[in-house]
Amino acid sequence: MDLTTLSKQSSFINIDSMHQYVINNYKDSHFKCAEYPFIDFDPNLSRIGVRQFTWNNCIQMFNSDQFIKTHSIEQNKKMIEYFYSKYSKFETGINMQQIPFLMDHNNRLQLTKNIYFPAETIGDYGTTDSNDLFVNKIIFDWLNENTQKEIKQWLQNLGVVERTDLTYLYRTIIPNASNYITLENALKIIKVLFKLFQEGKIGKKELNQLKSLKLLTTRGTLASAERCYFSNQYKPRLPLEDYFKTKEEKFLSFDYVTNDICKIENEDLLEWRRFFGMLGVQEELCVVEFQQKLLNYVATEYGFHQSYLSQWSYQGHSVEAYSGLKTIMFLQHTKSKNTFD
Repeated sequence: MDLTTLSKQSSFINIDSMHQYVINNYKDSHFKCAEYPFIDFDPNLSRIGVRQFTWNNCIQMFNSDQFIKTHSIEQNKKMIEYFYSKYSKFETGINMQQIPFLMDHNNRLQLTKNIYFPAETIGDYGTTDSNDLFVNKIIFDWLNENTQKEIKQWLQNLGVVERTDLTYLYRTIIPNASNYITLENALKIIKVLFKLFQEGKIGKKELNQLKSLKLLTTRGTLASAERCYFSNQYKPRLPLEDYFKTKEEKFLSFDYVTNDICKIENEDLLEWRRFFGMLGVQEELCVVEFQQKLLNYVATEYGFHQSYLSQWSYQGHSVEAYSGLKTIMFLQHTKSKNTFD
């Protein structure tokens, strides 16, 4: 029984492909699929165990290679029109945000929350190093026609937005802050964020959510912003690089400033310092409190000694995570004497 009624939509559903999906879905059972298996829902048939083609099956089918091979761009236009006319204006219990029905630039179907409208600004600041998905160009041109204006607005209401640097920040970088930066994109992405900061499009609120974003250090490694300390070239209040440059990989690389072709010497250095300060980079010794929960191995990476962590236990069991830990940067170097050397 077809609970979705999609088997009746021959203008954009290949019935043979739908039939093959059902066969593949039950290939490990004793189920034998009829040549024309799809019928309307009947509660009496449901009670005796007649199988159902549900919206969950529909989602799986739309993601299958078998269906994609038979689904054309023109069929996708008709599919979009169908879903718009049937589900845009009335409460139906069907959540369209959970159904992958919008074709991307690779001709696969995507959820509306996972796909962007193409935008002319993309690439202006080099943010095309990701695996972002965009609405198929032909579909996008069709949506921009005056006759499809309402459909495009409906898709926007479902979460499809233009891929600008700002939307990219909210949808991609912030949710993946701790693992987004690599050595390859370390300079490029930070410069994108710095430009947004200079333009007033982001501020303390956004940068506070990026404290786990990794930054390039003077030793060519990566460290999260909240673990970094300004190198001497940034003119921090308390310059410590000379003391620890051979012992620590925490000093912020000055390449961010020297590679800034639009820089204004002193003015931009102050802006860079303000920007990195909001990201959590430190310029003096102060107490650092970790409100978030830290796993045992992560806490040791932040400088907490295992002997200190292991003293805490609960009913005889060792603790695997901690919250509310406090420390002072470089404190471990005073373990044997109370001076830095």
